Amino acid sequence: MSFSEQQYIALCRKQIEEKFIFGNGSRYTQRDLELLSQNIEEKTGVVLSLSTLKRLWKDDFKQSPQLATLNALAAVLDYRDWQDFKLHNHPKAGNINSKKNALFAVIPALILAAALAIALIIKLENRPHKVQVDGSVHFSAQKTVLSGTPTTVIFNYDLSQVAADSFFIQQSWNPLHRVPLDPEGNTYSAIYYEAGYHRARLIANDSVLAMQPVHILSNGWEPHLYYNYRDRQSITFKNEHITSNGYLHISEELLRKKNIDFSRQFETRTINSRIFHTSSDHFNLTSRIKLDHITSDACPFMQIMVVTEKHIFWVNLQNKGCERNASYKMGEIIRSGNENNLSSLGVDVYNWQEINIKVENKHAEIILNGEHLFQEIFQEDFGDIMALTYIFNGTGSVDYVRLEGAKGETVFQDDFD
Repeated sequence: MSFSEQQYIALCRKQIEEKFIFGNGSRYTQRDLELLSQNIEEKTGVVLSLSTLKRLWKDDFKQSPQLATLNALAAVLDYRDWQDFKLHNHPKAGNINSKKNALFAVIPALILAAALAIALIIKLENRPHKVQVDGSVHFSAQKTVLSGTPTTVIFNYDLSQVAADSFFIQQSWNPLHRVPLDPEGNTYSAIYYEAGYHRARLIANDSVLAMQPVHILSNGWEPHLYYNYRDRQSITFKNEHITSNGYLHISEELLRKKNIDFSRQFETRTINSRIFHTSSDHFNLTSRIKLDHITSDACPFMQIMVVTEKHIFWVNLQNKGCERNASYKMGEIIRSGNENNLSSLGVDVYNWQEINIKVENKHAEIILNGEHLFQEIFQEDFGDIMALTYIFNGTGSVDYVRLEGAKGETVFQDDFD
């Protein structure tokens, strides 16, 4: 039995939702699509805009998506291309609408052929031209301040050797931070509101021409609060006291001072961005963390991230009963709770948990409260560690953090005393 392209696309969407745990197991969110765009770009080099992904997930295409888009979706599911995905997957057969078939049966052949010809002409006229690069592409960045946020970054570029329909600069992995670019210009300035190691993209159509690292250094620990990742700016706590009683912690009193709406769900993200002089091939990170009783989410979580020159390592801990939402990433290897048994990452998030990420010559191990849980061997080179980040559902506390280098030497430590 033959299946329609729409049926294969629906099946592909379903598999992506399951692999990346869209909506924590429920309906997808814009944040899910933003992360999917990032994963596709990293795996394939193809940049799918947020609007393209939204149309795909809403079935809002007047004509079939471009083959390059479908190939990128298939690749993120580890297939060679769209044809390979279709060869290895078979949608469930649906009911055939006999009335619709009968209607088409009486359409005169000439009218049908004319309609198909017109549709083909429109499709050919509307499809974007291929990017043509005839020479070198210059792309550089310069910060206006040494450390701290906000900071302006001045990008210089030269697109004189590139022919394309459209050009963009994207400040980081987030496609929401993509803006159109004048191909005849040579300067664009952007403000970064969050410290960290960002990889700016110079884009033509949907292809990344060049990437430029932008390392925004923090002045110690820099906390941010987000109601939604679509927010361009976060609520910041600059010049506020965020350590007390030996803990890194945003107090309820401080939240009220900032007029935080406790009736809404929110996340806090605390970053320490600096030059650690430590390779992601050999390090040992140990920290003790817990959640605070601030929000009432059904599945509260906390996550520790190691930001490297190329990407991130992470361990996501979930409250007991929500283990399906747990995940970790070591090097290029991603494990999610919907496809793997990550029940050991289900803990009482409101009690202290000691998490240890240990990497020796690209052999990674996750240790929780002294128990050795997972081991992975990754292949790719991710460069040096550039930032440490904690993400809490609501707010959380950090008791201590210690980072050791290849020889066991302490390269960074904070007990928050």
